[in-house]
Amino acid sequence: MEVNQWNEKSYKLPAFDYEAVKAETIKNPNWIHFGAGNIFRAFLANVNQNNLNEKSAQKGIVVAEGFDYEIIEKMNKPHDNLSLLVTLKSTGEVEKTVVASVMESLTVDPDNSSDWKRLKEIFVNPSLQIVSFTITEKGYNLKDNKGSYYPAVQADFEAGPENTQSYIGK
Repeated sequence: MEVNQWNEKSYKLPAFDYEAVKAETIKNPNWIHFGAGNIFRAFLANVNQNNLNEKSAQKGIVVAEGFDYEIIEKMNKPHDNLSLLVTLKSTGEVEKTVVASVMESLTVDPDNSSDWKRLKEIFVNPSLQIVSFTITEKGYNLKDNKGSYYPAVQADFEAGPENTQSYIGK
């Protein structure tokens, strides 16, 4: 679709140089977010997009998913990390925004060697300033209601830091 076709249908498009922002984000990432779900896309990614549009930010976000890899593999990557934010206003107006501030998507999967390597590169890059999370208790709880460690967490203790499998252990 051409830009004018999107505009005719009242879609708000990014007002920044996508390719330049992507290149700078890949080279010098400053924000990585864990949890690639709807809350992230509708709120954090949209805030970053507004900052990019206003030129108060120069870099996008790298998003990483440690629980549901299909979000990355079947939604983000095949669609160039773009998403559509649809907001129903109290007036009945429907606002449609193409969110393009996510510049890179990774799985938090030690078995995916390229993503795992890239995550390590990001964390040793001196440009990194923000690490944020929107994960449920499935991701951060260590113990169940009885006070016992979840099996994945217990396995992390036994396997050591190089072979973790729980979300928070990775």
